[in-house]
Amino acid sequence: MIKLKDLINETMAMSPLKYDKWYPAHTRDALQWTLTQNYIPLYPKQIETLFGKIPVNAFHVTSPQSIESVSKILGKKKSISTFTKANKSSGLAKGRGVQTGSGGVIFYVEGLLLGRKAEDFDTVPDRTGRRWVQGHHVFGTGSQLVRNVIKKAGLPDYGEWRDIEDKIVGEVEDDPKNDDLGFRERDALVKKKLAPIVQKQIKKYIDTTNKLLKKHKNRVQASLRTKGTDHSPYWNEILIYNTKVIDCFVLKRVYDDYYFQNDSRDVKSYKSDLLKIVPENKVTVGSPAQFRKWYTTREGEITV
Repeated sequence: MIKLKDLINETMAMSPLKYDKWYPAHTRDALQWTLTQNYIPLYPKQIETLFGKIPVNAFHVTSPQSIESVSKILGKKKSISTFTKANKSSGLAKGRGVQTGSGGVIFYVEGLLLGRKAEDFDTVPDRTGRRWVQGHHVFGTGSQLVRNVIKKAGLPDYGEWRDIEDKIVGEVEDDPKNDDLGFRERDALVKKKLAPIVQKQIKKYIDTTNKLLKKHKNRVQASLRTKGTDHSPYWNEILIYNTKVIDCFVLKRVYDDYYFQNDSRDVKSYKSDLLKIVPENKVTVGSPAQFRKWYTTREGEITV
């Protein structure tokens, strides 16, 4: 009989987890962040319990292709990355994007504060909308604080999780009732056995880090909630949720593009996507220089 563990070994070099298909997409990312033992998940209910609701205004740059994705986040608990300061040499100061390449579509938005830093702090969203942030950004201290607490709670790291996976695979392989099952059937059994263990892992990790946030609330306030005077050589980052668009600027090179203005086969124009979330009288079109004027009149800062 071909062993399940022999068939999955080829995937091990491609992922920290032994076999990605054992984990649904909505839990896989969160599980991996827990196994680093260095990340804190942030989400609205947790932050509101600790600090209440703090309204903020900021800017978000995207590309025409991503306008529809932005529309799906508006008014939701899922957070969006925004900024209010950009170094004059950065792409953001010219209306270009960070994750979306050429950018060209800039939203002025309002929302509720999830977290903020003077620099981009490499936050990563999971599929549920939680933002995972390295511990030193949250507490203003080394990552060992988080790792020590997670270890004390008895939660596994990557190596220990591999042991859990191996144990489950062994149970499936060694059960005589499974001898006549093919790879897919045995694979499904492993996935079924792992599911409650994954849910317990994520829940316990979040419960543990929430207690840590509460214990060090003052540190979190100073590190992740306070508007500082420091300038990044690039830009600041402000995470907000319940986002609403106030108005918008579109660079002329983007606005004049054929696909921005015109439908293509079964695909609507990017302009039609834009006008679903902001009225045309709230859209300004112009050059990068005109964008900077629009940006600074809304209290955006261009730093040196």
